[in-house]
Amino acid sequence: MAQYPLFVNAAYRSQSPVADQEALINWYVEQMESPGATVRLALYPTPGVETFASVPQQGGRAMFAQAGRVFAVIGVKLYELFSNGTTTERGTVADDGQPATINSNGDGGQELFITSAGLGYTYDLVTNTLTQTVGAGGTNLTSAVASFGGSLYGYFVVLDVPDSRFYISDLLDGTTWDATQFAERTIGQDPWVSLFTSSYGQIWLFGEQTSEVWYNTGTFPFPFAPDPSGILPYGCAAPNSVSEAGNKIVWLATTANGGYQVMAATGYNPERISTYALETAIAGYTTINDALGETYNDLGHMFYLLTFPTESKTWCYDFRTGLWHERGTWIAEENRYDAWRPQWHAFEFNTHLIADRETGTIYAMDSTYPLDVDGRPIRRVRRAPAIFAEHTKLKVPKIEVFLETGIGTVTGQGASPTIMLRTSIDGGRTWGNERTASAGAIGAYTTRCVFRRLGQARNRVFELSVSDPVPWRILDAFITVVGEQ
Repeated sequence: MAQYPLFVNAAYRSQSPVADQEALINWYVEQMESPGATVRLALYPTPGVETFASVPQQGGRAMFAQAGRVFAVIGVKLYELFSNGTTTERGTVADDGQPATINSNGDGGQELFITSAGLGYTYDLVTNTLTQTVGAGGTNLTSAVASFGGSLYGYFVVLDVPDSRFYISDLLDGTTWDATQFAERTIGQDPWVSLFTSSYGQIWLFGEQTSEVWYNTGTFPFPFAPDPSGILPYGCAAPNSVSEAGNKIVWLATTANGGYQVMAATGYNPERISTYALETAIAGYTTINDALGETYNDLGHMFYLLTFPTESKTWCYDFRTGLWHERGTWIAEENRYDAWRPQWHAFEFNTHLIADRETGTIYAMDSTYPLDVDGRPIRRVRRAPAIFAEHTKLKVPKIEVFLETGIGTVTGQGASPTIMLRTSIDGGRTWGNERTASAGAIGAYTTRCVFRRLGQARNRVFELSVSDPVPWRILDAFITVVGEQ
């Protein structure tokens, strides 16, 4: 037997599945850092979820954590979450079914600024009162539309997308907005469609085809100006796809020449992180502008989630390895994946908290949790590269999947965990029946997962899947291949 080349690898389905048809769903790739490791790469499980809190409203739209306090916009309500899983309603906001934003002006201001359905609200963290301050019926900027909010250097900022201008609040005072303190786009022709304020003090203003970055010049009364480095030749294809990953701003981009790419910018230098395969997939979607972006850091990996709700797809980029995988909730009764529902993340109480974009549930998220939303099993899939050699007919007497075995549950589903393997003899276009192999009951650490008598083909593809609620970790695969005589 020989090592199966690149059995452990990322998702990559090319325009032609015969060229490459690899899939990786609900696993991510980790590279071993020790020179003495048994393997160089492994597939580790993406996290499951458990209910942390539930509220009567439906549809999570934003989450925020600061200094031991956690807030979520769900439906028409602002909630505060506590470490014991209880919640308190803190006020009512407008709801148009779209994401909201929550930002803070820090210890100096002790306020949050929330945008939701075109209105802006200021929340006093000392008195726990919520006041509408921007938009129709608000105390300030009554004619403005609060499309996106942000904060930096003690100021709140709000982008009015219909007028392509952004306003700033008074310093450390989100209840006071001067209607004369605004900026309009002058160095680009396309209107602004999204705003994001970075943790390192920049205002990112995304247009339809180009973007720009503003910084604090220290001038009075309006302290912000565009950076002299100029305009970025990438616009934003999905206004809610923008997120921050460490020292990078990441978003789904487009340009005046068309096409879609995921870009990550360090400083003012955007770099493409999407692949041809991902860009081909996105180009085939009917709805792109509703894509949602989110980032979180776990077990040394910085992940960027890019969810297309209409298309029922969630892609995930790992900044540590530079590789993509898919995430999805397996709908067994319909034999399909849905986009992964957990969306809005905050880390507090030493817990990854994440809100469900469809229900009123806030989850704790962890790689040790074996189940998905609604208590559904997590179906994990690895479709490996084809076994191919100059279109020669190849016989495969045996394949062994090298994985961590003997990790079954004590009772119930998973007491005898099973891996499934199916094969395609035409490059991944049609598939045969599944075969199964035991991964060993609890403590059966020497179990081997071997499949035999797999036939012959010129372009064979193997697909491995699992769904038992155990921490599946795939390390490698070994294969015996005999060429045509």
